[in-house]
Amino acid sequence: MRYKYLLLLCGMLLCVTSVMGQRHFTVVDGLPTGEVRQIVELPNGQMLVNCEGVFCISNGQSFDVIPCDHSKAYKQLNYGNRYGLLWQGDSVLWLRDFYYIYRFDVKQRMFVACDERHPDNRLRDSILSSAHDTPQPTAEQQYVIDSLRVGDVTVATKDRQGGLWFGTRSNGIVYQPPFSVKTIIHTNDDPLIGETRGATQRNGMTMFSVSLRDGRILRCNALHKLTYYLSEEQKEVSLNEKIPLLDKYRYMVGACLLDNAWVVVYTQNGLFMLDTSADTLAPFKQAKEIEHYSSKYNCMLKDRNGQLWVGTQNGLFMISKNKTTRVDGLANNCIRSLVMDADGHLWAGTSYGVSRVTPSIINLGTDDGIPAKSMMDRAADLTQNGRLVFVINGGQAVSFHPDELIRDEKPLPVVLTKIEVNGEDVRLLQDNLSYDHNYLTFYFSTLNYATPSHDRYRYRLRDLERAWNVCSDGCGQVTVDYKALPPGDYCLEVQAANASGDWGPVTTLSFVISPPWWLTWWTKLIYVCLALIFACSLLFLYLKKKKAKMEKENDDRVNRLFELREQARHQFAASVNIDPDKVAVNAEEEKLMTQMLKAIETHINDEQYNADLLARDIAMSRASLYKKMQTMLGITPTDFIRNVRLKRAAKMLVDSQLSISEIAALVGFATARNFSTQFKKMFGVLPSEYRMSCIQNDTDNQ
Repeated sequence: MRYKYLLLLCGMLLCVTSVMGQRHFTVVDGLPTGEVRQIVELPNGQMLVNCEGVFCISNGQSFDVIPCDHSKAYKQLNYGNRYGLLWQGDSVLWLRDFYYIYRFDVKQRMFVACDERHPDNRLRDSILSSAHDTPQPTAEQQYVIDSLRVGDVTVATKDRQGGLWFGTRSNGIVYQPPFSVKTIIHTNDDPLIGETRGATQRNGMTMFSVSLRDGRILRCNALHKLTYYLSEEQKEVSLNEKIPLLDKYRYMVGACLLDNAWVVVYTQNGLFMLDTSADTLAPFKQAKEIEHYSSKYNCMLKDRNGQLWVGTQNGLFMISKNKTTRVDGLANNCIRSLVMDADGHLWAGTSYGVSRVTPSIINLGTDDGIPAKSMMDRAADLTQNGRLVFVINGGQAVSFHPDELIRDEKPLPVVLTKIEVNGEDVRLLQDNLSYDHNYLTFYFSTLNYATPSHDRYRYRLRDLERAWNVCSDGCGQVTVDYKALPPGDYCLEVQAANASGDWGPVTTLSFVISPPWWLTWWTKLIYVCLALIFACSLLFLYLKKKKAKMEKENDDRVNRLFELREQARHQFAASVNIDPDKVAVNAEEEKLMTQMLKAIETHINDEQYNADLLARDIAMSRASLYKKMQTMLGITPTDFIRNVRLKRAAKMLVDSQLSISEIAALVGFATARNFSTQFKKMFGVLPSEYRMSCIQNDTDNQ
């Protein structure tokens, strides 16, 4: 009896607070029909729903239909009148309706064949017994059903978080989150609303007032008029008369005391610093960075750590040690009010609900009993009993105790609820994807049905991204697109954090995008080989061409050298005068020729001067000299010495009146007869005839 009353009390409490966080799922949310007959929680937290033989599965936000080929199901011989279920371990679920028995693979999230030849026929037969009928609502659940006034309930299921799922005969699913004391909505006649609004000191025309350390009160009257209120003298001193620059600000919103002298005054068109000791203005250094986003300031607060928080029409900013950071992840960036709770955590009222900012960002909404409405400017307060109050535009307020609204729970693991490849749904992602299947969409969720707005997610595609991508949209499911992924090995990593701010376990999914055949390792090897062959061919052609060019150049040089050599030999043979420059073909030969001529001229009258002595005088061996003379003139050193003697004699025959015998002795011939013989061999005439012909030529030329 006592248990019954306890259940009744719980039901009454649920009746009072059940509206908060309750959700109603219909065909608009993905249910194939409103006729819900079975709801089964899978090991990963997803809810499998049977709508009269058409199945769907929850994704954290809505439902996705699961294809079921009834030809693979087992058709009952006799129609049943109850639904049933049976677990085969934790990987296979057997389901029964009026007509069929289904076999569901939990890991692949798909229905598999169930026929006569299946080895688990004993389980198929077992599910037909009444012992495996879908459970009916318990007494506790029935009290909740009655309190919620849910009609035509066909099935009731409790999930891992304690939330209740009620399937109806024609109106979808009603979800009731776990019971918890959440928020209180205050109406116009509640004095707490006036007290919270009065916390901003907006009484009469006074927009705000700040108590200074010296006892004065800085007040703003009539939108942009600043005054000091002297409480002892009960009079006001105008600052606008001293500082005319104040008149450029249209609407002064509030002020924040920084230290003993300086006060930050923020307005709807900028902010400035006021030195209350010298009554002078100074610019606020961080304003330039903040006003990239908005110059309309709504609220400001200095926390216990000395950090300054600035709420604007387009963003919340934290200023710490002259560093300005824009806070990301809030449900709405229009910051209406700022307040600190008893633990020193910062809360923000926005244009769409309330967010806790520190120690981690949590966006609160309708799931937490907070209306999705705009909060009133600077109308937030902390009560003596530790409750936070936010006034809502329209004459309402919401209050709650932070510890009751946000519970310290372990973060849930992330579940990949759906994967699409090139826009097509795949139940199980293959380990290897072809190169043209590289547009991937991942859907994931913690399946936190009770408070999805408390979850934050972060993800990255390892080996492609180093930094985490953080998101917290509060809808219960996150969608991530990766387009045109290049071939490679990938690992998707996903984590979630709840209200505690701690990150939960990492969910991973590894896959490979294979390169096209023209980019595989073996084709790359072929490319390398072809490139080497091409490079070798080019090198071969280049070397061949270069060799041919060098051979041609060498032939040209040889031919030219041959021509020069012939010219030198002809010059030596035809001319009486021996010019080393014309007889030699290079500087080395010219030098050698000069040395030999000098040595022979020195000993020209010495008939004993021979090739050995000449080799000695020019510091060469006889063999080297012989070889050199053969190369240069094609004669022996002995012939060269004789030719030099005879050419000198020919000059003397023309240039002197000496007798032939005297000339023969002077050029190193022992007898005149030998001289005449050698002379005729060289010039074709006797010495006397040579002299006469030269004299005759000179006479004719005259």
